[in-house]
Amino acid sequence: MSVCNLFQGRLLLAVVGLLLAIPASSWGDGGGKCPASERSVAVSVRFESGQPFVDDIHSLAWIQEQAKGMHQPIGLTVSRLKHTLQGVFEWRSSEDRKNRCLYLRSLTLELSYPELKVYIANAYRPGSCEYQAIYRHEMEHVRILKRHHELYVPHLRERLQAMVYRQEAERLSASQMEQKKQEVLQRLDQEIQRELHRLDGRQKAAQAEIDTPRSYAKVRAECRHW
Repeated sequence: MSVCNLFQGRLLLAVVGLLLAIPASSWGDGGGKCPASERSVAVSVRFESGQPFVDDIHSLAWIQEQAKGMHQPIGLTVSRLKHTLQGVFEWRSSEDRKNRCLYLRSLTLELSYPELKVYIANAYRPGSCEYQAIYRHEMEHVRILKRHHELYVPHLRERLQAMVYRQEAERLSASQMEQKKQEVLQRLDQEIQRELHRLDGRQKAAQAEIDTPRSYAKVRAECRHW
């Protein structure tokens, strides 16, 4: 029996706001509004898929403990997703240099797995039929995990593009610039986290389809005298 636990550990966030200190042009103070942006926001979403590390030195009891009470697993896949959202901004100055308009120019979302491990109980000798059967089953969990994230990348890109399309520049003082950048990125990141939680639910449903008594019986049937 094997159990696949997804999104173990903390969801890490790195928010970086880069200010391009190049006032593209100035605007007059009439009306107090910022000019509409002349360019769309460039959005990029990348998913880096690493190779899982196989750990076969722990006991069956240890694996069962890590599985937090789930029914007698003999293998376990543990993953932790990290996402990084980075934004690049540009500002325009008013004619009197007292106020500025801040524009978001690009967004980059990076997804990766800094921790992706497959555990196989040390009761099974490497190269044995049982070891290979467990390994193949856990790698199917890894394949499902990666496939779902790769399929989700276009959706995340569309969501970000829809969100930044609604972004409007605000009239700010120079002292407000840094705080505003962080507010914009944090608001976008909150939406990304909600999307990733939805993805987590879809993944777990797909993983559960191969973690059934029938699936486990099929894995065991691959080896004689198991």
